[in-house]
Amino acid sequence: MIDVSDLMSDPDLGGTTFTRRRPTTTVSAMGEKTDAYADAPMAGIVQPAATADAVLLPEGVRLSDAQAFFTSGSISVGDGDTALPDILVDDAGNSYRVLHVQAFDKHGMTKALAQRFVPGDQPPTEVP
Repeated sequence: MIDVSDLMSDPDLGGTTFTRRRPTTTVSAMGEKTDAYADAPMAGIVQPAATADAVLLPEGVRLSDAQAFFTSGSISVGDGDTALPDILVDDAGNSYRVLHVQAFDKHGMTKALAQRFVPGDQPPTEVP
C-alpha cells in the first residue's frame, strides 16, 4: 500500500492548513460543566464534497453546504452521547461540523465530510 500522508501538506496538490476544534468538557469541584474547544492546526486537502459523498451524509444536508477534508491527523465525529463532533475551520474562516469520517489507515489518511454552519449558531449535537 502507498502511504500518502506526506502528500497532505504539498501545496502543488492542493495542500493547505485548517484548524480542528475538538470539544472538551470540564467539571469543576462544584459539579458545574464547562464546554470549551481545544484547537489544533492540521495539514490536509479541503475540497467540495463529491456527488458520491451524498450517500454518506444525513438526509437534508445539501452538497453545497458540505466539504471533504483529507488529512493524516485525527478527526472525530463524536459519539452522539457525551462527545460532540469536531469542528473544522478552513483557511477562509468557515466552520464545518464533522458528520462522517472514513479512515484509510493503510494509506495514512482520513477523509471527513463536514457541514458548514454559521459561528454563533449551536450546531446540532446528535450524530447522524
